[in-house]
Amino acid sequence: MDIDQLRRRHKAELVERALSIYQAGAMESQTKNYWIERLLSGHSVQEFLSRLKSGTYYPDEQETFEEAPASDSIGRLRVLDNDLELHAGLKRKLWVKLENFSGTVLQTTPEEPVFIAYHWYQENGEVYEFDGVRTPIPKPVGSGEEIEAQINLTPPAEPGNYELMVTIVHEGRCWMEDTGLAVSKAALEVQDYDGRGLTRHALSVFKQMHAAEMEVMH
Repeated sequence: MDIDQLRRRHKAELVERALSIYQAGAMESQTKNYWIERLLSGHSVQEFLSRLKSGTYYPDEQETFEEAPASDSIGRLRVLDNDLELHAGLKRKLWVKLENFSGTVLQTTPEEPVFIAYHWYQENGEVYEFDGVRTPIPKPVGSGEEIEAQINLTPPAEPGNYELMVTIVHEGRCWMEDTGLAVSKAALEVQDYDGRGLTRHALSVFKQMHAAEMEVMH
């Protein structure tokens, strides 16, 4: 069982447990699946629980939820870059915007190892790379504050169509899309690198390193 399957099973168990606690067992399977997908995509668990408590959630309300982050979301992280030309295995910088809706400061310190990171998904939804490169939050982001920052991004080593989810990880504790951080997936095409800007020797070295990386992966 891969990481993606484990996350899905965890969310399904969470939904079932919450339904049993709040005696909402009669909820239709379509609605259960809706909430599993919402939680997998980073929707707030607190919002889900508050809906169960109040009994005000019905399938025909679905479009309302899609329009904006939950009111009790701890924050939002989204990609700002319009230039999303990506080449297989070629590292680059990516501009993102982080908004803090929580009552605590988001920062990277030895005591609070909180980093911006990402997940790569294949076109069919399977995880390609779960533990993306970490980038420290450049400065403390207080409650109600926001920052724009560049993160380190390494595209997949193989050309193709992928989905990128930029998120935050609190090392040793959690991925914050599981605790209320609003995130989204961006569909991106990763192209083969043609060696533009490299000398012949540098291109040869790059191809050798790329081939070695592919051999390790397979």
